[in-house]
Amino acid sequence: MRKNSGELKILVIEDNPGDFILIEDYLSEEHNALKLQRAETFKWAKELLQASSNYDTILLDLSLPDIKDTEILVKEILALSNGTPVIVLTGYTNKAYGVKTLSWGVSDYLLKDEINASNLSKSIHYSMERKKVQRQLYESEEKYRTLFESSPLPMWVLDRHSLEFLSVNQAAIELYGYSREEFMQMTVRDLWAAEEDSIEKIVDENFHDLFTAKVQHHTKNREILYIEVQSNPILFGGREARVTLAHNITEKLKAEEKLKHSQQRFKALVQDGSDLISILDENYHYTYVSPSAKNILGVNPENLEGRDAFQFIHREDRAQIEEKIVYIGKVKSLQLPSYRYKDGSGQWRWLETIISDLRDDPAINGLVATSRDITNFKLQEKQLRESLERYDIVAKATSDLITDYNIEKDNFQYSNAIYDIFGYSQDKLGTSRAWWQERIHPKDQTRVIEAAKEIYEGGQKLLNIEYRFKCADGSYKYILDRSYVIIDASGKPARIIGSMQDITERRKYINAIERSNERLREIAWTQSHVVRAPLARIMGLIDLLKNQKNNLDNIEEIIDNILNSAEELDKVVRRITNKTEEEF
Repeated sequence: MRKNSGELKILVIEDNPGDFILIEDYLSEEHNALKLQRAETFKWAKELLQASSNYDTILLDLSLPDIKDTEILVKEILALSNGTPVIVLTGYTNKAYGVKTLSWGVSDYLLKDEINASNLSKSIHYSMERKKVQRQLYESEEKYRTLFESSPLPMWVLDRHSLEFLSVNQAAIELYGYSREEFMQMTVRDLWAAEEDSIEKIVDENFHDLFTAKVQHHTKNREILYIEVQSNPILFGGREARVTLAHNITEKLKAEEKLKHSQQRFKALVQDGSDLISILDENYHYTYVSPSAKNILGVNPENLEGRDAFQFIHREDRAQIEEKIVYIGKVKSLQLPSYRYKDGSGQWRWLETIISDLRDDPAINGLVATSRDITNFKLQEKQLRESLERYDIVAKATSDLITDYNIEKDNFQYSNAIYDIFGYSQDKLGTSRAWWQERIHPKDQTRVIEAAKEIYEGGQKLLNIEYRFKCADGSYKYILDRSYVIIDASGKPARIIGSMQDITERRKYINAIERSNERLREIAWTQSHVVRAPLARIMGLIDLLKNQKNNLDNIEEIIDNILNSAEELDKVVRRITNKTEEEF
């Protein structure tokens, strides 16, 4: 790091020796020539400032033992500073108060817990430069005009009473989009986007004093800007005026907000996520383990830190890990083979790990391991292998077609029975889901696709359905499709294992039985209705014949009718016989 070579003389008003040493260390990192003077009390600081004002900057802690009213403390130090920049040091609990001190004239405020060498040095030099600008403005109007117009930061001069613009620099014109002539017809109120009452109050309370405030402005095209303004009272052409320096901090606030969201995402991913995040040193000892270790492994993270990661890996898996991990210096990231890891209860969990080399990142300084528990997936994989073995045996015994569909890759794998059952050779065999759906009979497609959708989206694990599937020669066969879904480590469907059985002959047999049943129902109806009519007439005529024994003329007519009915009955019986013979 390149240090600043100019001599820097700073008065540090700080009663805490630890904080003073920390400040001294930070400044020493940034400056070669550094002269620090420490005052532990307000009285001591007052004596030093009265004796000499030859300081570049004053660092002021708000908690001193001999003065409790911090407002009096700040204003007294400002009065004694003789224009030397005063930077307030405050804790988190005093953050709001630290901001308030800006309105009293301090150059900046820093939160103690956020101080580092870089931002402390920047704050000091920014404050010194800002004071230098202020002094130059007061010393010479000509120097002011040169600095005013050439400043990369927007600046303007306002009438202290009406707040009308009296002058603006080019940076202000470029930032806000108004022309110089338009600015001269406006007041600064026309830039205020919100909180006009609070801004007006700040202006009124600091009518004769310097003040700093963070405000919202809008540009000519109504874009909202977050601006940090520092305003000094001056005389401008004989009028009471204010010269204002506007620092656009919009991007800074966006970056801070982005960092905040990033930290929230980090917490969600690392602390509350389902993955185990750890950092290893060059000897593969844990230097950090995410809190998710408690949920995944049943181990408190602090119990792993400092320990060798390999002592938790199954001895049968260590060799393959050691063989792979040596390449981490040659590549930035690599995936390790899955391995067994001992959890807090002494059981073995299967992990899948990606190693990233971030040893050159000062914030990490190690190897980042992102691990996922795939134990359930491994168990499913084992069950799948066993199932496939059983399916293979069944397929050989029954000639069923076994299918294996990879959902993510949209790829079907078929057993050799695909040719035996449907006649598809390898050069005519498609492997996509679309190819399979196109070969379902048009009348069955909607029903089958809806059933399959329950597997992809509805969480159903089993499918048992009959449909017609197109053969290579264009004909269709009836099949019974029985499928089972394999779930991956993230809980999503990964593969579908299916068994397709040719039931065409069974369907033909069932259809034949149904046709026979229909004929039998027709025969039964004929027997119960058509046969009944002539039979009933014959029975009636016989009964009439019994009653006409002495009437020969009627007897002859009755016998003729009996013969006619008998002939009709004979025809009915013959028709039934013929239908039966046709069917069987």
